[in-house]
Amino acid sequence: MAGVDELEQIRRRRQRVGHAGATLLVVLAGMIPDHPTDPVVWSTGQFVLNLLAAAILLARVRLPFVVLPILTVLAWVSVPLGLFNPGLVTAVAIASYAVTLRVDRRRSLIGTAVLAAIMLGAGLVAEAGVPQSVLAVLLAGAVGDAIRTQREHMAAITDRAVRAENTREAVARQRVAEDRLAIARDLHDVVAHQIAVINLHAGVASSALRDRPDDAERSLVTIRDASRSVLAEIGDLLTTLRDPASPDVGPPGLTQLDDMVREFSTHGLQTEVTRQGEPYDLPGKVDVAAMRILQEALTNAHKHGTGRRASIVIEYLPRSLRVTVANPVPEPVADAVATRGPGTGHGLIGMAERVESVRGTLEHGLREDGTWMLTTRLPTSTEDSTPPIETPRRKAHE
Repeated sequence: MAGVDELEQIRRRRQRVGHAGATLLVVLAGMIPDHPTDPVVWSTGQFVLNLLAAAILLARVRLPFVVLPILTVLAWVSVPLGLFNPGLVTAVAIASYAVTLRVDRRRSLIGTAVLAAIMLGAGLVAEAGVPQSVLAVLLAGAVGDAIRTQREHMAAITDRAVRAENTREAVARQRVAEDRLAIARDLHDVVAHQIAVINLHAGVASSALRDRPDDAERSLVTIRDASRSVLAEIGDLLTTLRDPASPDVGPPGLTQLDDMVREFSTHGLQTEVTRQGEPYDLPGKVDVAAMRILQEALTNAHKHGTGRRASIVIEYLPRSLRVTVANPVPEPVADAVATRGPGTGHGLIGMAERVESVRGTLEHGLREDGTWMLTTRLPTSTEDSTPPIETPRRKAHE
């Protein structure tokens, strides 16, 4: 607020200086003779008339379109009174300048030409100051048009700068939101499976600690290994966040699928993997998305499925990769969620976001035979990058 008040004070100070300068110019201009060789003739009538014109000029900032015709009429009234002088011409020129600042170029040119003709007529009738009258009006119109054009140009530049700054801020906010979403998704992918394993074996160890110490010991070993694994993966993720160009940490891909399947098998989930088609190199984002989706799907199968089994089918199509994961679930699924613990839904949301990031499609749901199936199709060629569709959201089995 202090800055605004200071700017307003500066504006008012400049306005007062402008009024004082215009008044002085109008009054002193009345002393200028028509010809350099003529003596200075100053009458009380001219002085009073010029003071009146200067007083009217004080309203030119708020009422420029009223002040200009009044001063023009006043200049013509001075002709039959023999009081026509350069001071009145100066007042008309200043009022013309104020009007020119507020109209477009076309109206400015027409108005200046008409006003110059009017003042030319007044000078011819008064037989005094003809050249000065025309030149003063034309000069005022030209200066006003130039200043108005400059102001419009500066306003346009300022507006573009403001819009560009707003756009940059919006893009920056969007990138921050995307980065936060990616971090949350990666943390979920890294932590969810291992935490589920730790939770499962913690329950086993707690129930078997007295009666089956060997089983409890094995569960504690599994918890220790899972804890080490999740800490290592979080460390790798943090290293990547601190230095995305770090060569020591590589993104997960389908080359790690067999290791992940073996890890799940040690925790009791037997998974059958079927590959169809001739394997080929996948784009980096597609490779990572496919691996993360499989990791989340197997984690869900391990947490919510029955029979401790799942199946994976990976199809290498000409321009896309189709991945299908199926596992049996209890009937109804809602009962399984109630007995095993409800999911947050973040896993399915995260999978959908990964699929949408590579412009793929995702479908998931319960089949009639009691099998939960998840199918995703990820384009591997730009020619097959179809817009993402709205993926169905199902409650339970996250």
